[in-house]
Amino acid sequence: MGARAISHLEEVSHDGITSMAKAGTVAVLLPTTAYILRLKQPPAREMIEEGVAVALGIDFNPNAFCTSMPLIMHLACVNMHLSLNEALAASTINAAAALGKSHKHGSLEVGKSGDVIIVDAPRWEHIVYQLGCHRDIISHVAIAGRIVYEPSKPKFAL
Repeated sequence: MGARAISHLEEVSHDGITSMAKAGTVAVLLPTTAYILRLKQPPAREMIEEGVAVALGIDFNPNAFCTSMPLIMHLACVNMHLSLNEALAASTINAAAALGKSHKHGSLEVGKSGDVIIVDAPRWEHIVYQLGCHRDIISHVAIAGRIVYEPSKPKFAL
């Protein structure tokens, strides 16, 4: 197959899934695309059961304009039947793998970039449970170990 990752898999066949599994190709699923365009959801469960690494993406374009990864994770759980843990892996380590960056990004390990969000909630799952208003529970964002977002700090200096 030769592709690191493939997206827009709403119409993928069983043979296509088998080929992706054999080739180690990451399936990049775009929950807002199928939802907004009223398309059939990609067969995420079949992909996972066949051994395909599944990643989640936002499909940032005019027909599926959504930049909220928590909403993407929510839709993947509700419409594609991913578990919360599968949605987390699909949004982190598998997304990094789709970009060929999993050796430095996508998980919290020594030697990797310290990219994290800190959630002000009893459990991390609340980022998926809460539909909208995610700024209410995201307390900090760090990229490469540096805090880049704190709600207490103004976003724009006048």
